[in-house]
Amino acid sequence: MFEVKYFPPKKEIKIVSYNIHSGLNKDMFPTLFDIIDFLRVSKSDIICLQEVNESAKAGFQVSSFKDELKMHSHFGANVVGLGSNYGLVTYSKYPLKSQNHIYLKSDREQRGMLHTVVNVEGRKLNVINVHLGLGEEERKVQLDELVGFISTLENEPYIVVGDFNQGNMSIDDKILKDVAIELNKANVLTFATGLDRIDYIFVSPNIEVLDYDVLIKNMSDHYPIIAKIRI
Repeated sequence: MFEVKYFPPKKEIKIVSYNIHSGLNKDMFPTLFDIIDFLRVSKSDIICLQEVNESAKAGFQVSSFKDELKMHSHFGANVVGLGSNYGLVTYSKYPLKSQNHIYLKSDREQRGMLHTVVNVEGRKLNVINVHLGLGEEERKVQLDELVGFISTLENEPYIVVGDFNQGNMSIDDKILKDVAIELNKANVLTFATGLDRIDYIFVSPNIEVLDYDVLIKNMSDHYPIIAKIRI
């Protein structure tokens, strides 16, 4: 008797990546409630935020987002101490299978990446939320760490998103497929006070890219980036 294997149907997923600048726009005006409203109406399946706080000093932003979005969450604080509890958070409409927060080698402010494994209706998806450093040499080391980590995923589908603090990224597209380049939208900047695209959404080669956009909104010093993929 032959064993019948079940392959879950492919699924479209909407992803948002956004460095929220601690809920302040480029003029340092508070925008947290505007960001919450934007994320809630975006109807995204996965939301990855950078520069988010969870402390009495700066506000319990991680908890506020979770209460409003009604999503599963995974938070990792890159910077802890002196009243700070500050870093990365990933929200998912789908259940979390596992989660891990990894510190990256950092010369200045501590940086890291958040690895969350999501169960997308029977399909496993690795979500890596990243915030890299400001120094060029520092970023090279951190990118090597990121690529090394990806090599451990054994051909499982993955997305890598976040604030890379670098324009004109050059990464092997056999490892990280740049969604913006795939759709000829790499010329749209993501940083309000600069002329570069420094926020990225990458996917593994086995993921189909459907859509990508940058939304010009004055709620941070970055702009939110959005992609639709099929896994």
